[in-house]
Amino acid sequence: MPRRSKFYIALVALLGSLISFLPLIFQWVNYENPIILFEGSYVIDKFSIILKGLFILVTYLTFLLSINFIESDRYYQGEYYYLLLSSLLGALVVTSSRDMLTLFIGIELASAPMFLLSGWKKGDQKSNEGAIKFFLLGVLSASLILYGFSLLYGLTGELIFSEISKILLVTNLSTSPAALLSVMLILAGIGFKISVVPFHSWAPDTYEGSPLPVTAYLSVSSKATGFVALMIILTKVFPDSGSSWGIVLVFISGLTMFIGNLSALQQSNPVRLLAYSSIAQAGFILAPLAVAGISGDYADGIYASVTYLIIYAFMNLGAFLVVNVLINTSGSNDIYEWGGLAKHQPLTAIFATVFFFSLAGIPPLGGWFAKFVVFRSLLSTGEVYGIILAIIGAINAVIGLVFYARISKIIWMDSPSENITINTKPVLLSPLKVVGFISLVITFLAGIFPNIFSNLGNASALFFNS
Repeated sequence: MPRRSKFYIALVALLGSLISFLPLIFQWVNYENPIILFEGSYVIDKFSIILKGLFILVTYLTFLLSINFIESDRYYQGEYYYLLLSSLLGALVVTSSRDMLTLFIGIELASAPMFLLSGWKKGDQKSNEGAIKFFLLGVLSASLILYGFSLLYGLTGELIFSEISKILLVTNLSTSPAALLSVMLILAGIGFKISVVPFHSWAPDTYEGSPLPVTAYLSVSSKATGFVALMIILTKVFPDSGSSWGIVLVFISGLTMFIGNLSALQQSNPVRLLAYSSIAQAGFILAPLAVAGISGDYADGIYASVTYLIIYAFMNLGAFLVVNVLINTSGSNDIYEWGGLAKHQPLTAIFATVFFFSLAGIPPLGGWFAKFVVFRSLLSTGEVYGIILAIIGAINAVIGLVFYARISKIIWMDSPSENITINTKPVLLSPLKVVGFISLVITFLAGIFPNIFSNLGNASALFFNS
């Protein structure tokens, strides 16, 4: 099938997704009360609608990133798109899940297709190695989550989160050893999904071995799915034991920021650099939730984390687009050999500057507002742990700026490398331009008109009171 036809098919798919999404938007605008289905197991509220929209749009952009990649080699196209859509379905289920069984099915439906997609380059040893690591640790994380859920069911005899929370509160079991062990097992299991320290070891190898569109999807949609599951469990099941798990998350968040950024600082491979960058960004997203557990202000923690997730999704997709184009232009996986590429790919170089500086949090790009809401959330509580995390975050923002700015400096200012041969064929094709411009517009909108994304975060925060 011609490339142009596939591009039009992707556009039709987006239109179909948006049309099917209109009833949910209509419900959000006209009704304040959530739609509750299956006796409380599945809920459609503003929180779930916003995140469903995010997952649909991110998956569509991943489709566009994938068109040229899939055509570039002998890959099975039908299975590839089917698996991506299956993962999307799992993410959509997670956003509305309000019981342990539905949530677990959603998490695994979102994760399992990625085990196959991460090893899609079957003849590549790194791809095979990364996929095996991802699969083994993914199975381990599922086991930990399931073990934690089984302890909860044994304590309460209930599956629905609201009922579990009531029983734990009435019987004073929320701080019992079994309940605390349950929350620690669940945190560890989801920690693998969102690649926070010390559960991050799979991410660099899996990101490097996976096809770049799959890596982009893993770093955005798959990570966001894990964070959504974490928000739901912590705020709907364990709100009364936040002083216990909150302190644990504070240490995990601080370590994740430091280890992710310091490791990224040493990378010359752009995909591994973005893998460690993604780990560090997970520490920023986790920080408001950690402090919210200690302070009890869950609505503010959800607001900050969801706002950060939405903005991060588009600037990170843009960063992977840039890496994809520059690798294809230079034929090199070493950022130090990208000197002078701005002359050959000026539009891509502009994209690189915008997205990498946005990830660093430089105004007026969206990343500054994402970091602002996190710092505001950490400092507004007045908690000592919040102040400590804010200081750690500020230090890591500076560290991150070093390696993000380094890439732009090499592309624009360094002399061309003698070790590479420039690919003169067009590599920034129409689907990639669509991804770049959509991500660019959203990144600028988030920085210049932050109220748009602030309103989405505020609407999501109502989830805690629903």
